Amino acid sequence: MNNKQLKLIAIVLGAAVLLYLPRIFRDDGSGGSIDVEGGFRFMLENAVTRIDIIEPDNAGTIRLEHGSNGWTVDGYRADETKMENLLEVLPNLSSDVLVARNPTNHTRMGVSESGRRISVYTDGPGPLEFYLGNRDIRGAGYFVRIPDMDAVFRLDSPVCGYLNRERDGWRPRTIAAIDTAQTQQIVLQRAGTETVLHRGDSGWTTDAAVVDSTALQGILGLLPNLSLTAFTSEEEAEAADFSQAQAAVDVFYATEETPALSLLLIEDEEQGDWLVRHTAGSEVYRLATFTVNRLLPDNLTP
Repeated sequence: MNNKQLKLIAIVLGAAVLLYLPRIFRDDGSGGSIDVEGGFRFMLENAVTRIDIIEPDNAGTIRLEHGSNGWTVDGYRADETKMENLLEVLPNLSSDVLVARNPTNHTRMGVSESGRRISVYTDGPGPLEFYLGNRDIRGAGYFVRIPDMDAVFRLDSPVCGYLNRERDGWRPRTIAAIDTAQTQQIVLQRAGTETVLHRGDSGWTTDAAVVDSTALQGILGLLPNLSLTAFTSEEEAEAADFSQAQAAVDVFYATEETPALSLLLIEDEEQGDWLVRHTAGSEVYRLATFTVNRLLPDNLTP
């Protein structure tokens, strides 16, 4: 083989390497990188500021976004613990389990261009993206693919379950978390009647009468973890007129003049439950009638 032939081979090999390198490693400068041919690697170096979960067939987008008041999901307050769990694992995803290379498998695996697409934004330009497909019924994990790449990997990570949540799955279900050890006064209003429960040295009383222990324990048992029954739709929340609230709950700590908890409630006779909202808030939730009856019992004295 002469020098001319060797030179021609070197040129061809060099061109092939230059064309193939972008498929081996892609870094768009968005504060992270994706490595495909050596395995699925999704690495984030900068702080995450936004995550768009684009649902299959472009049915909608769930947007998780960080702002001055913390994380929100489509404008609603997001559950802090769920966001912490997500951000703990999202910046470092990897898999060496290659399950397919043929694009004809993409639709079946849920990683085609119409599949669930995850777009992650950081402090830098972006986003970094991948498709999160169906669960692999033959083993743990979900199918994942990088856009413009044919290779499909199986990713076994809790992030897959997190990113398959519906919008309301990102919202906190706890309405109130009151420290009952600090609680000194509870004001209950229902059907035009106001009852004030006060804790003194001799225990809880109302109008100088001792409070029924069963009714009291029902109230105090709910306050540390008062959880909603369901979220309302946007239409239901807009239609609720809390200026006509039929019940209210105010809880005061011993060292504070403003209530630690203030709720307004409206009975929804059609649905058979109650609508509830923080007095100074805007989000509307549903509470079961059983829960409301424990929180606002009819008989507070023996």
